[in-house]
Amino acid sequence: MISNALSIGVNGVQDAQRGMQDAASRIARSGTTEAPPREAAAPDGAVEDSLAGSIVDLKVNQRNAEASIEVVRTADEMVGTLLDERA
Repeated sequence: MISNALSIGVNGVQDAQRGMQDAASRIARSGTTEAPPREAAAPDGAVEDSLAGSIVDLKVNQRNAEASIEVVRTADEMVGTLLDERA
């Protein structure tokens, strides 16, 4: 159970990192004539290509990473508590 929570937390952090990289790329490309490699889908499935939407996506992924880090931190604390009780 703890390893499952840890795995979910790590996967969440990795997904958020990819989302932040994608949003940062779209922000960097905004205002240029360079076409994006693909259309980015917003969390609700809508196509988002505006600067404001990319900034929102960046913040959403930041919050997702923070939540996933808390999952990892909690799983770590649970392991520590279990080890303390076994000792």
